[in-house]
Formats: sequence, C-alpha cells, structure tokens
Amino acid sequence: MAIGKTLDRIYRLAAYFAGALLVFLTLLVLYSILARLIGTFSGGASDMAGYVMATCTFMALPYTFRSQGHIRVSLLVNRLHTTNRRRSEIFALGYMSVLTAYLAWYMTRLALDSYDFGERSEGADAILLWIPQTPVAVGAILFAIAVFHTFIEVIGNPELTIESGEEV
Repeated sequence: MAIGKTLDRIYRLAAYFAGALLVFLTLLVLYSILARLIGTFSGGASDMAGYVMATCTFMALPYTFRSQGHIRVSLLVNRLHTTNRRRSEIFALGYMSVLTAYLAWYMTRLALDSYDFGERSEGADAILLWIPQTPVAVGAILFAIAVFHTFIEVIGNPELTIESGEEV
C-alpha cells in the first residue's frame, strides 16, 4: 500500500525531527545552566526549552504509536478470545481515533486563536504563542492520522494482529 508506506515515512521523519529537537533541548538546558554559573541572563531559554519539549513529544507520538512503542495494557485483552480481542481492539482504535482527532482539532484551534489574537508568552522572550503552538498542532495532527491509519489497516485486514503489526 503506497499511501501507508508514505505515511510511515512521514512518521519516521517526524521522529527524526523529534530526536533533533531532543538534542536542541539538551543544548538549551546546558546553556541555561552555564549562564547561571557564570552569572549572566539566559533570556527565554527556559521557556524555549518548554516549547521544544512539547514539540518533541508531539512529533514523536505518531512513529512511537505505529512502532508499538506506547505502553499498552494488555492484561485484559490477552485473556479474550480471538474474536472478542479483535472487536475490543477495533473499538479501542476507533475510540482513540476520535480522541486524537479532537486533540488535533483543539491544538490547531489553539494555535489559530493565538495567531488571531496576537497572544504572547509571559516569559522574558514574549514570543508570539502561535509559533511554538503550530509544530505541536502538526504533531497532534500526525498522531491522529497515525491512529486512524492503524484503525483502517486493522479493519481492512482481519489477519493483522495489532500487537505485532504483522499478519498471522
């Protein structure tokens, strides 16, 4: 499926971006610590670190979900009969699709409202809030797409196991 492979590449790129942001976050924290040690003002480094952490988290969600890296409580699901397990997992993926779509809509709406109202952070940098909120919204959108992508794959292939991501 070409669309599925393309989407998986996009999720992987978002994960690489999240990894790069994690390195940047480390550098920001080190800069902030070093600035305090030598007695200089580090500007909005702490605020920027928070924005970078939020973006890093949301950009990593799609790839982590697709590679089954999220914590999964399977104690109950593993005890179900194959048919009931499939139904419960389809229900869970459908419910999660709705929740992540709402999250993506909400984060997008938040960034758009911040843009419309020209909201600024209260920190030392007074950055326009839509700037750090936009990549978080993009990550939320990609996460919603990844969940829906998995939901459609599982519905379309009765032999697909959700835990392994492979056909039986």
